[in-house]
Amino acid sequence: MFSVSLVQYAPVWEEVRLNLSRLDDMIRPLSGKTDMIVLCEMFPTGFSMNVEKICNREDADATLRWMKRQAVATGAIIAGSMAAAEGDRFYNRFYWICPDGNIGHYDKRHLFIMSDEPQRFTQGTERKQFEWRGWQVKPIVCYDVRFPEWCRNSRSNPYDLMLCVASWPAVRSDAWLTLLKARALENQCFVVGANRVGTDGNGLKHQGNSIVYGPKGEIVGQIPENSEAVATFELSFDELHDFRKKFPVLDSMDVLK
Repeated sequence: MFSVSLVQYAPVWEEVRLNLSRLDDMIRPLSGKTDMIVLCEMFPTGFSMNVEKICNREDADATLRWMKRQAVATGAIIAGSMAAAEGDRFYNRFYWICPDGNIGHYDKRHLFIMSDEPQRFTQGTERKQFEWRGWQVKPIVCYDVRFPEWCRNSRSNPYDLMLCVASWPAVRSDAWLTLLKARALENQCFVVGANRVGTDGNGLKHQGNSIVYGPKGEIVGQIPENSEAVATFELSFDELHDFRKKFPVLDSMDVLK
């Protein structure tokens, strides 16, 4: 069994140090009790386009140090996205922090065109896949989940778990749940969706609905909407791979160039 903990909370707009302090209290009880802790999209700041403020080096370094400390303290992967600067470019970057100090990252591919994200951030170009305790894990960020070709599993090196970290507004909550379930079914994998709650600095309301779907489209677990909470759910590697053997969907997938 593999334990995944979802942290559903309401980031204080553009207040990095305050958010990290609040998350300290939420994550501390997970020490030694989970394999992976998943935070929302741009968890230190909220989904702000104010890159000049939220991409400053001091806050970015402080956030990465905090993630490393949490990984060591809990013995778990810490995953979530933040705004990151590289030279004169900014990325909505998903970080994957291991307890042994290894760091991976994925840059959001599909920038949300109904906001200023494409004007403020640079589009990612690489698919990524990480490994932890025998599980193959694919990261995506929010709007990415609408694009099945980008999320497509592989016949030769399939992933077992998709992580979608998001800042998904309440007005489209039905689409959030439907898209996550569809990705689980078509890729025959577990899908974790970690979303925020509360009202952001743009006045958008978010109701959370952080959830885990299984490869048959079943709900493994869900955090109640509009609540700040941490919940841990158990995923079965054996059940996933037994199902793939009995119903080998991936063997019939088209191989795309």
